[in-house]
Amino acid sequence: MIINTKPFDLTQTFECGQCFRWNKNNDGSYIGVAHGKLIHIKENNGYIEMNDDSDIWREYFDLDTDYNSIIEALSVSDIMKNAIAKGSGIRILRQDFFETVISFIISQNNNIPRIKSIVENLCRHFGERIEGEYYSFPKAEALAPIEPEELAFLRAGYRDAYIIDAARKIVNNEIDMDIILHAPIDEARNEISRIKGVGPKVADCILLFGGARGEVFPTDVWMKRVLTNLYGFENLTPKAINSFAKESFGSLAGYAQQYLFYSVREETKL
Repeated sequence: MIINTKPFDLTQTFECGQCFRWNKNNDGSYIGVAHGKLIHIKENNGYIEMNDDSDIWREYFDLDTDYNSIIEALSVSDIMKNAIAKGSGIRILRQDFFETVISFIISQNNNIPRIKSIVENLCRHFGERIEGEYYSFPKAEALAPIEPEELAFLRAGYRDAYIIDAARKIVNNEIDMDIILHAPIDEARNEISRIKGVGPKVADCILLFGGARGEVFPTDVWMKRVLTNLYGFENLTPKAINSFAKESFGSLAGYAQQYLFYSVREETKL
């Protein structure tokens, strides 16, 4: 499959904190697992090439969304223009919902290398082998029957109980996907927050990356730094931040968040 959609930058997309199963090779290409497939993907003379031509990748890489229009709509201030300049190739992946739930439960108070390590160990023990040392993300049905103590080998601590609670609630249809995907955003947040350990930030990450709810604005310590240092924000309550995001970015708040998040992370590397 050859993708000539612009803008699309692999490094910016895979390393902006939205996914945990893609790894960069020495030649600049990436290898990762998604939708139960082992994928090799690289940039080559302005095109992006991958080893699978399934239709699922159009949705996964959000290829039918006009990112040039999003960039134009968000470029209304110097702050956003500068952020977009650093991460204009980001695309918000449309990831598997259950994988997103578990990944962001694991992400709480964790750094990205450790998140990736825990996720890979979980896949190795409960996923299906694809090729070599690569495994699919486990289905909820594979995790629901076990007890939290059986995840001790992950060294994920208190998150073990949250992982099992999420699997059981999804298997038992205790989470209403119609609400998550289509209801007003506050209702969607409340629904996903019925899973133990899912607070406001994790809920918004799940909704954005696993539910394609582009109007949410996930806020962690990095985003609070952005709001304080760049926007002079003083009231950092979730309600105030959500009101600011809605008024400033509307239905594109999630895209704005990704550009801002990536830019502040990149600045810390300088």
